[in-house]
Amino acid sequence: MNLFARLIVVFIRALLSKQRIILLNETRLTYRVWLLDQDMFAHMTNSRYLSFSDLGTINHIIRIGSWPVLRKRGWIPVICGQSMVISRMLSMPEKFELVTKIVAWTDAYVCLSHKFIRGETEHAEVQVIAKFAARDKSKVRPQEMVDAIGLDLVSPELPDSFAHLIARVEACRARARKPKNA
Repeated sequence: MNLFARLIVVFIRALLSKQRIILLNETRLTYRVWLLDQDMFAHMTNSRYLSFSDLGTINHIIRIGSWPVLRKRGWIPVICGQSMVISRMLSMPEKFELVTKIVAWTDAYVCLSHKFIRGETEHAEVQVIAKFAARDKSKVRPQEMVDAIGLDLVSPELPDSFAHLIARVEACRARARKPKNA
């Protein structure tokens, strides 16, 4: 099944589901590796892990109840950085679970973890750093989104791996702002 079809299925199922979760709880999606998910070495191609992570993020956004808030306020989640570790490859026709969780947030970024689990074994993890962009170009702090969906929560402690990824994103942004002749 192509990823666009998977996106439509995730979106509709999440919207129609009466099951909502608390922001810091995990969501789970079950998939199977199909022929078009594989590369020439007969295992799931690296880019598919990132694509499945996008599906996990969309599912999580809808199931925590933030979708109506994001639409109403014109806020869009934007991926700023990702880190991927693959410990064991997935191959066709293996079934796996994608476990998505918001790990923490800072004044600027939301940190998500996507784990690819088959049976009892974790095969891969994708760590994602995202921001919220507003249509009017104003800054949106993640805590504003948490407050807007009616939750009285503060971020859990930021794990070191995410702190390092944020530092890399910030360093890259600083280089991009630096004039070429400086």
